[in-house]
Amino acid sequence: MSDPSERPSESMPGPDNNGLKPLSNADDYSLPNTNNNNDLSRIMSRAGIALSNGFPLDDDEDDEGVDEDYVAVDQDDANEFPYWLRRPPTHHRTKLDELHPFVQLLSVSNVEDCAEVENAFPENERCSRDKFVYRLSRCPELSLGLFTLPIIGEGQPKPRATLVGHIIATRTSEPLVTDRAMCLPDNWRNERWSFQHGHAVGHEEGGSTIAIHSLAVLPDHQGKQVGSTLLKSYIHRIREAQIADRIAIIAHDHLIPFYESFGFVSHGASKCQFGGGGWVDLVLELGNEQ
Repeated sequence: MSDPSERPSESMPGPDNNGLKPLSNADDYSLPNTNNNNDLSRIMSRAGIALSNGFPLDDDEDDEGVDEDYVAVDQDDANEFPYWLRRPPTHHRTKLDELHPFVQLLSVSNVEDCAEVENAFPENERCSRDKFVYRLSRCPELSLGLFTLPIIGEGQPKPRATLVGHIIATRTSEPLVTDRAMCLPDNWRNERWSFQHGHAVGHEEGGSTIAIHSLAVLPDHQGKQVGSTLLKSYIHRIREAQIADRIAIIAHDHLIPFYESFGFVSHGASKCQFGGGGWVDLVLELGNEQ
C-alpha cells in the first residue's frame, strides 16, 4: 500500500476556474520546479494531456478520436523507471538443472538400470539383480527413480532416458529395517506371503513401515543434489498418499546428518547384519511435519 502522504490532493469541481475550485491555501503554494515535474509534463504532453500546476486538466473538445486505452511513451521515458522493475527474474542454474531431471515410479523393466546405479555401493552392500526383480515386481509403487533426458535438436531421434538415482523399498510390519525385511523369499513367485521360522520375510503387504533398502546415485552424478531431490520427492509422495506410518532406513554414521536434515531420527545401532553390519537405524514418523 502506498503512503497516503505521497498521493496528490484531489480538487473538487466548482463554477469557477474552468471547473476547478482552488484550495484555500492555493495562493501561498507552488509546486517546486524539479526534473520530475519536467518529465511529467513531457510525458503528459506526448500523451495529449494538458497540465495546470502539474495536474491534468479535462479537455472535452479533444476527447473525440483519442484512443483512451493507449498512451504512447518514448523509449527515453521507459528508461527512467527503476531497473529492478523491468529486469527479468534471475535463476542461478545448478548442476542438477543441467540434467533436465524428472522423477517417476520404477518397474521391472528398470532392473538393469537399477543394477547399474547400485554399483555406487561397495560390492558387499549392493542389492542383487534377483532382489531388484522381486521388489520391482511385487511392490513397484514403493520405488522411485530420478532420470535425465538431454535436450535434443529438431528431427533427432528421442534418446532413452538415463536412470541417475533410485530408491528401492518394501513394506514391513516392524518399526525398523530388519534382516527379515531384506530377505529374498524363495517362493515369492508362487506365494503372496513368505514365512521363515514363523516370521514373515520380504515384502509384507499392509505393513505400516516403508523399509528403504537402497538410495543410490550414479558416481558421475553424485554431488549434484540428486539424492536429496529424490528423497524429498519420495517422502512427499508417501506422506501425501497416507499409505504408511513411517519410513525406515539403515545407514552408516557419516550419513546420519543427511537423513536427519529430512526429519529422520537416529535409533542407535541396528541389529541388521546385511553387508557385514555396522549400520544405524533411522526412522521418519510420517505423522510429524518437518
